[in-house]
Amino acid sequence: TDGDGEEIQKEIYIPFTAFSQAFNRADNVGWMAITANDGTSITQLKERIVGVVKEKHKIHPDDARAIGYFDLYEQYNRVESLFGAMRIIAYFVGILVLLSGIIGVSNIMLIVVKERTKEIGIRRALGEHPWSIKKQILLESVFLTLISGMAGIVIGALFIYGINAILEMSGPVDMFMNPSVSLGVVSGALAILMTSGLLAGFIPAQSALKVKPIDALRTE
Repeated sequence: TDGDGEEIQKEIYIPFTAFSQAFNRADNVGWMAITANDGTSITQLKERIVGVVKEKHKIHPDDARAIGYFDLYEQYNRVESLFGAMRIIAYFVGILVLLSGIIGVSNIMLIVVKERTKEIGIRRALGEHPWSIKKQILLESVFLTLISGMAGIVIGALFIYGINAILEMSGPVDMFMNPSVSLGVVSGALAILMTSGLLAGFIPAQSALKVKPIDALRTE
């Protein structure tokens, strides 16, 4: 029983000989569970066992319906393949979202540069180095990207913790046990965000450097 006193299973294990005598089953076996040692091919072992049973009971080797079996390893591979496909789709969607974010930040910075044309022209006329202006645009782009990305990370973490709380209330689910956010994933995401911010700010920064002081001072 579990901590609340609720019964979670109704199973007992007894020797096969005792079971046969108690229920008058002789040597009849309805089903059996077999596990393999480490390093043993489950597929080959399954084929050997099925072959031996067919030979023992004089079943034709090509009869696939005479003996039924459930391969847990095969089911695991199917589930793993499904989750692998879902991960690929998630990465693809994430890349598309990241690209759309880069384009959005780049457009925002282009508007910022356009609105600050006169300011940039005055700074250029006063002798400020072009790299200083470019660096400022890039830093603003990285800052904007990091703030947006960190907000997304926090929302995602809260979402995962919410799922974890729901799973704990609904009972143990082995397949989705304790979902969490890896520190390595967060660090990688921040690195990608910084790189994306630099890429998003590159075109606006280049646009700022093309501003001529005389033309900028004439801008209203």
